[in-house]
Amino acid sequence: MPPDAGADGRDAPDGPTGWRIQFWALQVLELGVAFLLVTQSVHVGRGGLLVAGGVVFGLLALTADGPLGAVRVVGQRLHVLLVAGAAIAFGALAALPSLRPDLEGLLVVGAAVVAVVFLASRTMTDPARRGRRARRRARGPVIDATATVVPPSDGPPEPSPSDGTDSALRRAGRTTGAAAAVGKQVVDQHRPQVEDQVKRTLRGAGRLAGKLAGPKGTPPDPPR
Repeated sequence: MPPDAGADGRDAPDGPTGWRIQFWALQVLELGVAFLLVTQSVHVGRGGLLVAGGVVFGLLALTADGPLGAVRVVGQRLHVLLVAGAAIAFGALAALPSLRPDLEGLLVVGAAVVAVVFLASRTMTDPARRGRRARRRARGPVIDATATVVPPSDGPPEPSPSDGTDSALRRAGRTTGAAAAVGKQVVDQHRPQVEDQVKRTLRGAGRLAGKLAGPKGTPPDPPR
């Protein structure tokens, strides 16, 4: 792919007859190839290589920095290089006698390799997206902080926790003093009645004790 870019910020075509595809179309192709390889692996002999290839192409499509990427950690230009290299390696492994599938499997592998390599070479990458990723890496982690401005109110300022504690203590002291004053007033008001009642009770108790402890009368003389 040529490194020069067109007027719209994307990679320029390869000439007057060159045509390009969007990056998301390459991701769709990779996911389709992954699905094809996994589903066809059960119908061919030695289908383990097809399963491995399907997993690799699916992971590459989902980790690309594109519209269909689930975890966008690989840039578009690097992704194109990786997927083309993976397709070539996949075709080379299929030629090994220990991993070679049967004839139907070889046809599937060949079609997948040709389609991926050809369309990867015709895919446009987004330089603006690469620039944004480079700027984010240069800046490092960004802390998103939001400040809320509260307009001043006409009322008094809200008391602090210490002011609330002091106010509670003062209110408790005033309540205790008021209760003591009311109790003293009640005692002073009813003290004469209480003292008179206590005196009467003591006098009655003294008379009762005198009657019980007084001299007993002389017993009468027995009849003659």
